[in-house]
Amino acid sequence: MAGFDVTGMNVGASAAPAHGGRREAAARRLGIPKEELIDFSASINPLGPPTAALEAITKALAEVAYYPEESGAGLAENVAEFLGVTPAEVALGNGSIEIIYWLAVLLGPRRVLIVEPTFSEYRTACQAAGAECESLMLAPADDFALDVESVDPRGRDLVFVCNPNNPTGHLADVEQILYLWQKCRAAGAALVVDEAFIDFAGAGSSVLSGGVREGLYVIRSFTKSFALAGLRIGCLAAEESLAAALKARMPAWNINCLARAAARAALADGDYLVRTRKLTPLLRERLFTDLNGIEGVRTFPSAANFILFRAGPFGAGPGGAGAGSSADLAERLELQGILVRDCRSFRGLGDGYVRVAVRDERDNSQLLSALRWAVEKLNG
Repeated sequence: MAGFDVTGMNVGASAAPAHGGRREAAARRLGIPKEELIDFSASINPLGPPTAALEAITKALAEVAYYPEESGAGLAENVAEFLGVTPAEVALGNGSIEIIYWLAVLLGPRRVLIVEPTFSEYRTACQAAGAECESLMLAPADDFALDVESVDPRGRDLVFVCNPNNPTGHLADVEQILYLWQKCRAAGAALVVDEAFIDFAGAGSSVLSGGVREGLYVIRSFTKSFALAGLRIGCLAAEESLAAALKARMPAWNINCLARAAARAALADGDYLVRTRKLTPLLRERLFTDLNGIEGVRTFPSAANFILFRAGPFGAGPGGAGAGSSADLAERLELQGILVRDCRSFRGLGDGYVRVAVRDERDNSQLLSALRWAVEKLNG
């Protein structure tokens, strides 16, 4: 069952990296070009960027000597059409992380409830804005499933939920999220739903399928679903007055010309997401099954383009007592040129948990071979 952590302490945290995608640091440690690494630590669409987006970037290079559109209104129209909302209900961000930080500043909450384990930046942003943050910890025995009945928004100004959740991959259906929103409204709290990975969950999975609602703030990212992580493109969808207030707080020119061109081209490529939603589940289920077949590995169900698993403890620690599984496992995989997300830095997980992206069949096969080798070595 889920449980509350109200201490504000970083449960299970250590010196593990706070985020994935650290290719350059790993390449320096190994003394090899970063292109030789296979990065499973960052969860990016296995199809790679849409061809149309790459072509649009090339064409947009002629614009780098000029200021981009100040408000991003043109892109906002494309995003709004994609999400099924109006342009006035969209605020664009330099990645969804910019939205998270400016939203915390705008709302200025005093007490925040975060459903965890989840993305650490919700807490960091809210604490930077002066909020007291509390946690509702999901349980591995329940596959980290969200039980909306256990979420108590009373006495809180703001509730954060990631759906599908990062790093667990659990997806709550639209009816559950709307029920949680109703609970928050009754308690006088607002609900933030981060749907950074919702495009991998299938059509109709977004709470925006019913439009925006008062006190419901939906964060979206286009860098994962369209494999444009280096360009940083995200948005908030919310009622018009809140979206306008957020835009008034944010800096001008926060979407550069290359990101704008790539995003507009990607959003116009309707076939790309169709292929994504057909391919990703196939690759994910195959990887899920193969990971489960490795001795000592337990995987958790996922609706996203990544899988969380628990491994160890292993038998190769000092005195045969068992090694620190996730750190040692990540280190041994890195030595083989494979990066995974050691999840010790996620509150509520601790040692033993690892998240891996769903990549193409060739890369997934290399991960599995390297993981079997690493587990065998750690078991002595």
